[in-house]
Amino acid sequence: MEETLNTPQLLKLAEEGKLTKHALATMLTPESRRHFLDACATIEKSFTDACAGANDPCLESGCSAEGEICLQPLLRAESAYHKACAAEWAKLFANRENRLR
Repeated sequence: MEETLNTPQLLKLAEEGKLTKHALATMLTPESRRHFLDACATIEKSFTDACAGANDPCLESGCSAEGEICLQPLLRAESAYHKACAAEWAKLFANRENRLR
């Protein structure tokens, strides 16, 4: 039997960075999901820009992102990235009208 989390438990897991962007997005309505994914894209870009600005590329030939979002800085950031997206999700999730169920 699958256990259902209550809202405080769900918010705690999100706040701790234990839920992925995909998991969080699936709990939002389509319109609020778009806002959430846009906010996460901004966060992803900031991690990528910070990495590129450090002048320590993960490839010998330099940064492969060239204005795009790169996965490496997100992987290195670990839960900090998930926590940042979760903070944006929590703002939307606080309004019941933005929740899928």
